[in-house]
Amino acid sequence: MNPVSSYELDREVFQLLNPGEGQLDNWQGAASGIADYVASWGVERFWAMSRSRVLLGGEMPNAATGSDEEKRYFAWGVARVVLCKIVGTDLRIEKTMTTEAFQNRFRELDFNQQVLLTDLLMEISDTIQFWTMRLKDAKKCNTQV
Repeated sequence: MNPVSSYELDREVFQLLNPGEGQLDNWQGAASGIADYVASWGVERFWAMSRSRVLLGGEMPNAATGSDEEKRYFAWGVARVVLCKIVGTDLRIEKTMTTEAFQNRFRELDFNQQVLLTDLLMEISDTIQFWTMRLKDAKKCNTQV
């Protein structure tokens, strides 16, 4: 597996968060809890939460036109999609996997791969927090002009 550069992670997160900038107030609060949730409940439960029941195909929630649940968990979907873009091919994890399919695949991974996945998800969460604050700052500056 190739190492992930900071730039690549920042670019992926920013590209996926940017379309949700207009609905920042709807998803910012939930975005701040991703790392704590993963640390407390684990990657498998994160996966279940990141897949809205409305989004049966596991696609990205739409921050602009989705349901309240989709809007709230927009950043969680971003984290899941970025995780899959980075390690999906190597670990055979796809963004559209059902929770059950993900749980089965996660249990097949060796301990080091499970730790890698968890650590990477925590890093993605930190990156989401960084870009969320930058988007919030930009929005605040634009409204003050």
